[in-house]
Amino acid sequence: MFRQIIGQDHAIGLLQKAIENDRIAQAYLFHGGDGVGKFVSALYFGMAVNCYSAGEFRPCGVCVSCRKFLSFEHKDFIYIFPTPNMKIGLSGEFKEGASAKEYEAYMHNKINTPWKDYYFSSATEIRKESIMMLQHRMELSIHEANYRICIVEGAEHMNNSTTNAFLKTLEEPPQRTIIILITEKVSALLPTVVSRCQSVYFKPLSRPQVMQILSEKFDFDSHNAKIAAMLAGGNLKTAIRIAEESNSQARQIAFRILELAISKQELVFYNEFVKVREGFPVALIHEVFNYIAVVISDLLMARENAEYVINIDFVQSLQENLKHNPELERCVHETLILIEDYKRKLDGHVNSTLVLINLFQHILKSFS
Repeated sequence: MFRQIIGQDHAIGLLQKAIENDRIAQAYLFHGGDGVGKFVSALYFGMAVNCYSAGEFRPCGVCVSCRKFLSFEHKDFIYIFPTPNMKIGLSGEFKEGASAKEYEAYMHNKINTPWKDYYFSSATEIRKESIMMLQHRMELSIHEANYRICIVEGAEHMNNSTTNAFLKTLEEPPQRTIIILITEKVSALLPTVVSRCQSVYFKPLSRPQVMQILSEKFDFDSHNAKIAAMLAGGNLKTAIRIAEESNSQARQIAFRILELAISKQELVFYNEFVKVREGFPVALIHEVFNYIAVVISDLLMARENAEYVINIDFVQSLQENLKHNPELERCVHETLILIEDYKRKLDGHVNSTLVLINLFQHILKSFS
């Protein structure tokens, strides 16, 4: 199953070598960007050291132990993650029904659609009560595993009280116990935590790797896979979301804005995007700008090598307006730089509608 993890050969090689040489550390720190395979690698690592298969390909994914890990039902698997205050007891029991329902919904999402973010009803963090529950379970005897596996996802969300409570366990974990911390932000962890773990870095996925995963594992067509890989920045979770929302509002807005700007329909733009709205959500405009950047890059690429154009149908509809523009390359590069500047301004709380109007005006003057 390790072979199913694409783009992390170095990290997986380190883990496999540790198993082969029987030099397994008691604590690991898996770090790297979001959506690059850290959690699934941690899960497979825990499965591999407990797999019943006698063959060389471990984990097998089909033995009793592997199936229990995949369904999060193994008695020697402890999974900690950021939550609201769920008021759990030392044995993991919930004191409120609402908390149990939220936990079940999160776990259902984690098992069945782990690439989708789950949003709890209130702010989350890794709480001291979760660490106390973990410590209590570690005091018990191992039930059936070779190694007890503890995965702490989002480790950067431990507050100081939680971290201090966790440090002693990290310093002296019980025998035959492997603790795996997962984080996107190593800098947010205390140096005392980092120093007690073996570091395993997970690098961003390349565009071809993201495209491969989207096409082979999620059966997206090559067109949507190419667009999603371009926009996702090496984050598979983001790429899947974009591919699933290939006809999303952001994409439709981006195409419409470009169509109106290049065809000089300024009044129509104001009627559709300014008069009827009081403001655009910043997250939506970020996505719109990302799509616009891809499309205008396509306009330039269409002149050089149409094979690499992503939005071929849309680009063909615009090319008639641009085929005689001798300054197209300069216009594209200037617009891409401007888009990045405007995205920074959005993060600085500049009015999103005003930024959108300014970008429209720039495209109208540059490309028409």
